[in-house]
Amino acid sequence: MRWAFLGVGRVTPRMVEAVRLAGHSITAAAARDPVALQKWCETHQVAKSTHDFHSLCDADDIDVIYVALPPHLHTELAIRALKSGKRVLCEKPLTAHLEDSRRLHAVVSQYPDRFCHASAFPFHPRSRAMRDLIAGGAIGEVTRATFSCSFSHVLQRGRDYRTDPSAGGGCLLDLGWYCALATQWFTGERPSRIQAMGRRHADHGIWLSAQAIVELQSGAFAHWDCGFDAPGRKWMEIAGTKGSVICDDFLRPWDASKPRFWVHGSDGKARSEMVGENVNQEARMIESLWESNHHAIDLNQLTEFGFQAQETLAAWEYQLIETSIHPSSPQ
Repeated sequence: MRWAFLGVGRVTPRMVEAVRLAGHSITAAAARDPVALQKWCETHQVAKSTHDFHSLCDADDIDVIYVALPPHLHTELAIRALKSGKRVLCEKPLTAHLEDSRRLHAVVSQYPDRFCHASAFPFHPRSRAMRDLIAGGAIGEVTRATFSCSFSHVLQRGRDYRTDPSAGGGCLLDLGWYCALATQWFTGERPSRIQAMGRRHADHGIWLSAQAIVELQSGAFAHWDCGFDAPGRKWMEIAGTKGSVICDDFLRPWDASKPRFWVHGSDGKARSEMVGENVNQEARMIESLWESNHHAIDLNQLTEFGFQAQETLAAWEYQLIETSIHPSSPQ
């Protein structure tokens, strides 16, 4: 497949490696910053560059569009690419606003097996192993699901859409996405009720931290914690009536050669398991975009989970706003 990258930001070098590892080629790239675009194309040996995103969506020599731009730009470009016959890999969150998510969802539904969000952790064999253990009853009936995602350097980066609320910035969309998506991926359940607390950044207006207690459809509870105010965390625990599954780097192994997780039993004993050493999860995701179910992943189901995550994030933010405490005016 011949790829075009829309955007040349920090997330793209990993995807360049994955595209080529999967045996595909990168034909073109587009970005608004001409200096950054030229440097990126030279670094990654991509011959064609342009500032016109739409032209690549329409180009006959492109098979796949990778939308790696800020979330507020995703909807129009993804829709145009799909209607032009392209497959689309779209960075998360899918959109900055719920209305755009619903509009994109309506179009994506018309093109099965041709769209996927770029959350790659489900494509790692370890994720499937943990999911199968949970579904197979190894920990009994699920009663708790806890996900914590954070990193603290975003505010020191300088220019970054994550500090701009109008572009889809803030920890809720950026990291809360993983909490919502992973809960449904690992448990198969959607939220039925949510309560939340959080804190906005005083200058940027973005959500700096956000927490939620969520009741799932079965009556089990999920606990979500995300923020730009703590060091890197990508931690999960799924607890049941007979034990729990714990992983301290579920989004991506800290060490690719040691993709570990732990199973704790009700007897106090624990065992460590290692599955999928040195696997490139992005390359597996790309292979699945070309051939649906290539790695036993239902691409359409995963895409649907992504749009449901957008609905959940909107409900989460609504609760954050409703529970905010505003200081009283001086008398």
